Amino acid sequence: MDSTTNKKPILILGVGNNIQKDDGIGVHVLEELQKLSLPQNIELFDGGTAGFDLIGVVSDREKVIVIDAVNGGQPPGTIYKFSPEDLKVKNILYDSLHQLGIIESLQMAKLMDQYPKECVIFGVEPQNIEWGLELTEPLKVKVPKIIELVLKELNISSQEVISGEENYQKEELSERTK
Repeated sequence: MDSTTNKKPILILGVGNNIQKDDGIGVHVLEELQKLSLPQNIELFDGGTAGFDLIGVVSDREKVIVIDAVNGGQPPGTIYKFSPEDLKVKNILYDSLHQLGIIESLQMAKLMDQYPKECVIFGVEPQNIEWGLELTEPLKVKVPKIIELVLKELNISSQEVISGEENYQKEELSERTK
């Protein structure tokens, strides 16, 4: 059986180590996205710290959105948006604990002619990546904004996916997406 036949066309990949505070931002955002009623063509995947092992997960997709902690030298909570191609063209330094694995996985998929048609990376500047399960406050308050940016990237309005969870009040989220 061809493994690509079961893949959903859109993948949201949360990356990071959720026992190292802010390094787990991608996984924390993914957990919040799981509370929403997203369209059936979207797969949420916890990539953890798998890195290069993600080649089979990212290959043959219409669109891949990666959420990861990225050291870019800006204040904690700064959100970056770029594509893997930007790393070469714009000379962006993708300084992540998982950078080699994810970027290499995407490059390998490209070599195998299985590269996603579109790939976007949302990187978030961490404050603290020491041992701990909770995000620091500068990142915790950015989770709704990251979700808003992911939904916007997918052309989905917040009203289409509101779950009723107390963390995401409909009025609050809809105000931010106007």
